[in-house]
Amino acid sequence: MKSICIIAYTDYLTDARVMRQAESACHAGYAVDVITPISRGQEEKLVSNHVTIHRLRTGQYRGSEKTLYVLSYLDFFIRCLVRISRLHIKNNYRIIQVCNMPDFLVFSAVFAKLTGAKIILDIHDPMPQTYMAKFPGSGRRGFYHLILWLEKLSAAFSDRVITVHEPVKRDILLRDGIPAGKISVVANFADEGIFRVHDPYTIDLPIRMIYYGTVSARFGFEGVLSAIRKVRQMDKLFFKIIGKGDDDAALRERIGALGLGAIVEFDNTSYPLRQLPEIIGRYHLGLVPYSPSPATDYMLPVKLMELLAMGIPAITVPNTAIRYYLDERLYFGYDPRNMDTLTLLIDRILDDPSLLLGKREAVLRESARYLWKNERLKYLDVLAQLLM
Repeated sequence: MKSICIIAYTDYLTDARVMRQAESACHAGYAVDVITPISRGQEEKLVSNHVTIHRLRTGQYRGSEKTLYVLSYLDFFIRCLVRISRLHIKNNYRIIQVCNMPDFLVFSAVFAKLTGAKIILDIHDPMPQTYMAKFPGSGRRGFYHLILWLEKLSAAFSDRVITVHEPVKRDILLRDGIPAGKISVVANFADEGIFRVHDPYTIDLPIRMIYYGTVSARFGFEGVLSAIRKVRQMDKLFFKIIGKGDDDAALRERIGALGLGAIVEFDNTSYPLRQLPEIIGRYHLGLVPYSPSPATDYMLPVKLMELLAMGIPAITVPNTAIRYYLDERLYFGYDPRNMDTLTLLIDRILDDPSLLLGKREAVLRESARYLWKNERLKYLDVLAQLLM
């Protein structure tokens, strides 16, 4: 049987892209292993939908210290280097796919490459731009150029690069010097087998709004909460935040400082992907925010695509990637440089909740265009080409 191994510095059960790809390869007849860090309380080895997950005893760092990020990446890299080499001797992988960040994880597959395996670098987030967004301030240019060099070197080592959407290929990866013929786009669309249209969808008060995903400063929670604090009819709104990240403590403190505890609830949990639709289906409206930066301008948030697949209207920022794929009729947009636009938008929805029904109708007419079934074939084609 053809075998593939996917390496990702993530929690497999909560990472939609990695899970979609692994299960798609499995259903296409590949034997699929996945290597990830371990989280507290998890088993070291698990089989999920015929995908074998190997969890290495190294934690996933979620803080804001550059040095600790680097050390955590290096620890995972070294453990991957040992584990993937051993597993390759046993399983003779035909393809090894490495998901960034970091890009240099591809070099953990050096033994497998030397013995015939093909290597894919899956760029979820362009690392140089993400670094600039996450660590603003002085003294960053030298490190930026080092990360850019590592991105180029990692792409050169790989047999194929895949990435999450066309604008990141067109405007970032090509500019960074990766050859166009080496890059394939497999868009970050929602898995329709998990995120199905939610019925019934009825409007009542308070309007329930949800954010779920990573809790990080780059998603602009400080501005979002300040905007909510100015909403005229706060008693008509309930906002739930679900997730974990490097901004957990600051978010909790900010909710308290603004006196929003009665209408904003922070559930500091990362739920397995398959549990999310049941939770999301209880809400009228999704929020997919972020602060403007070179990295966030090229995000095509999978959370937005999941809400779209479920027919749940969403508020977001119409960045370069979102405008490329989605007509403005399919979401409520605001300007993150002027957070009063978010306040006014929420006020408008609270004044006239029927706006949600109109937006849902538009979403349902178009959502079939933005599902994983359309991208699955592109992904499987990349695997097949590498085996020719």
